[in-house]
Amino acid sequence: LEKAFSGRLSHPSGTIIGMDLVRAVLAGGYPEMLRRADPKRRQSWARDYVKAIVQRDVRDIAEVEKLDHMMRLVRVLAHHSSQLANFTQIGAQIGLDDKTTRKYLGILEELFLLRRVEPWFRNQLKRLVKAPRLHFLDSGLLSAILGITAEKISKDRPLFGPLLETFVFSEVLKQTAWGDETYTIHHYRDKEQDEVDIVVENSSSDLVGIEVKASATVTAGDFKGLRKLAAASAKNFKLGIVLYDGERLVPFGEHLWAAPIACLWG
Repeated sequence: LEKAFSGRLSHPSGTIIGMDLVRAVLAGGYPEMLRRADPKRRQSWARDYVKAIVQRDVRDIAEVEKLDHMMRLVRVLAHHSSQLANFTQIGAQIGLDDKTTRKYLGILEELFLLRRVEPWFRNQLKRLVKAPRLHFLDSGLLSAILGITAEKISKDRPLFGPLLETFVFSEVLKQTAWGDETYTIHHYRDKEQDEVDIVVENSSSDLVGIEVKASATVTAGDFKGLRKLAAASAKNFKLGIVLYDGERLVPFGEHLWAAPIACLWG
């Protein structure tokens, strides 16, 4: 993040692409999952972990009248990961009203299963969109809840997109806590529905925009949301990055780059 806010990117010393990237995303970041070499054992642990949180930890922090609805809500939210949150619609799928859905979602946030990400806006009176985006905090947990495997992704590549975005969001979120700088994370979406997946803002109101693409190729069209974010934030825009499943660092205009996923680390 420090490099990105200085307007610089450097090529990573090593890259992770293709099925290696898929396997890393499916493994997630929990040490207990990473210690299990067998993908089936990893997903079994993840499902048991989520079940234990819902059945045990929820009781420790809140009074929940409909505990049986909580696990169903987790599954519904998993299908909405990386999407805008419509609480009325989400709750209706399992018989919860808007207020209860928001309450239960808040509990799941306290238990570090997921995070609401608010939209970026320059002026509070002119918000581009009011709805937050939902992100699970670990791609391994998310893949286990959804039952997504490497075999399924190899047959249906679009399944990988939300998982990869969750993976990137988690890695960026970790970095925001490492240094002395204070960062906040947002998303961007305008009235034409052009988007930027992740917008990181520092204490000086400078911005770095990150778009995530589960593809080995990048085109100029993939920067449409980033160009709009750059125009909206003017001199505060430091860098726009499309992270993709490739190996090359490619310029796409002033302060705009296509970059390998491994640029998150190196």
